[in-house]
Amino acid sequence: MPPRVSPLKDAIQHVVSKTDKTYKLEVKYINAVKGRGLFAASSICKGEFVVEYRGDLINDAESQRRRSLYHPSCVAFMFAFKWRGKMWCIDASRDDGSFGRLVNDDHRHPNCKMKRIDVNGIPHLCLFALNDIKEGQEITYDYGGEDCPWRTQVFP
Repeated sequence: MPPRVSPLKDAIQHVVSKTDKTYKLEVKYINAVKGRGLFAASSICKGEFVVEYRGDLINDAESQRRRSLYHPSCVAFMFAFKWRGKMWCIDASRDDGSFGRLVNDDHRHPNCKMKRIDVNGIPHLCLFALNDIKEGQEITYDYGGEDCPWRTQVFP
């Protein structure tokens, strides 16, 4: 049996190749409020790299410019973060077929955590499993903040 690849090395390999773990993940439609979501196609172990939140890496000024132009539904795909003392943003509003942009918010019981990793001097946002995730479970993380109107929605 080959040696296990560390979660960080696994994340870096997927970041560099710009690929998702399509053998471990699947996209499903949930409902009209949530839209699509990402689900485990097979079990995922605690600590394992799950998926990169991929999109355009832009500075804060460009982020503010785009936010003023975008429809409110597109702004939800913009992930702001601090790196090297400055604000940056991953703009995943354009559907490029990557899976990370489809991971939904769960502020009560998320099963993944977003971590910033540095690959060749460039920041990348990657999700890692907080606990074991069973086949069929939705992949979620806590978006943070309070400006999440869908949290007050009642689902049938």
